[in-house]
Parts: sequence; structure tokens; C-alpha cells
Amino acid sequence: MDFDGLAADPEDVISDGLDGGYRSRTEALREVLRDPAESPADRFLACAALTRWGDPDGYEAVVRAAGAPERVAWRGASYDRFHGRDDTFGVLADAVGQSVDMVEERGTAAQRTRAAEALLSIVDQVPFGLRVSALLSRDLVVACLETVQATVSRGTTRLEAQPPCCDLGLQLALMIRAAHRIAPDWAEDAAGRLRAARPGGRALRELPTGGEVECGSARSAVMMPGDDGGF
Repeated sequence: MDFDGLAADPEDVISDGLDGGYRSRTEALREVLRDPAESPADRFLACAALTRWGDPDGYEAVVRAAGAPERVAWRGASYDRFHGRDDTFGVLADAVGQSVDMVEERGTAAQRTRAAEALLSIVDQVPFGLRVSALLSRDLVVACLETVQATVSRGTTRLEAQPPCCDLGLQLALMIRAAHRIAPDWAEDAAGRLRAARPGGRALRELPTGGEVECGSARSAVMMPGDDGGF
């Protein structure tokens, strides 16, 4: 429902809120988010909208969800139609990344970084696909570098041990590529280990090679908020 009480696409409502309309809708969405009697889909959309608007309650909900991703009531509320699998955390990654344009107005830059770090810590556990790139702007990678490194290490070990439920290799490769701008020696070592784990063709195309800093194929497909430079 839009700000005039008419039926509307949720994405349109979120976009309308970016022009200041969030002020009249925020409290109602906070109530939906907190109410376990509301449908999981509505609670998920409330979380996504609040997060995209740079709201502290939205960011906090993302952190809680990332703390126990398998127990989130709204897990599966959004599906990637192309791959036919859950992409709820990918949608939240987009919301966190894109909310960079709201945090100065809302005073929530620190909460955004915390939410991004929470999501980056579970990239080895849940599907994100290319949407993980929304969390890989330079400012977030610098702030969350240790988490990025730990997640890549765990994910590579997981990939070596068993077939993943999603394109884990691609997700890890994108993280390595982003970190290459900040920690090139670590990134090249991590890339070598990931290659040895046979991560798949899409991942191999994204991995940095010796001395490489510029963008790869996914960079042109997914704009990374807050990042005005290439990988």
C-alpha cells in the first residue's frame, strides 16, 4: 500500500519513501516488523524498507537475522526467479548497501556498517549471488576487512569439504576481488586457495590475478553504492 493508502508495488513504496515519505510510514512499519502475528512476508518487506531508508530498527533487524539465518521467520519470503532459490539476504544486502544515501540524514552510518558486517559474516552460509557486491564498496571493505577475510577462509574450507547449496565460489571470489584493493597480498593468497577448491567458472572469472586492481565482469553488472572507483 502506498502513502495514499492505495495498492502499490513494495519497491515503489520504498522509492517514494526516499523523498521524505518515510517519515509518515516509519512507525507503522516498525510495528509490523516487531509483531510476530504479522505475516513473514510483511515483516520481511518492513525490514527491507526500513533498512533502505537508513532506519536504526531496520539495521538492527538485519543484524539479528544474520545472527541466526536459519531461524528467521521470513526466510524464503523472497526468491530469485532465475535460480529458483531464496534471496532474502541478498535483498537485505542491496538495502544496506544502497542506504548509503540516507545515513547522513538519519545519523546511522555506524549502524549501517554494523549491519553490513553482520551480513558479510554469513556469506559462506546463505545465498547472496551478485547482490553481495552491494556490501563491497571501499568504505565497507575497509571497515569490515577482518570479517571479509574470516568469511572467505571459512567459505573456502566449506567449498573444499562439500558441494555448496549456492554459488558460494562466486560470492567468495567477489569478496576477494574487493579486498584486493585494500589487502592485495592476502587477496592473492586467498585467490590461490579458492582456485584450488575448484569454485566454478563464474568465480574464476572474478578472481584477481597478480597485480590486478581493475573491475571484473560482475562489477559492470552490479553497481556498488558508495564506490566511485573500480576494483
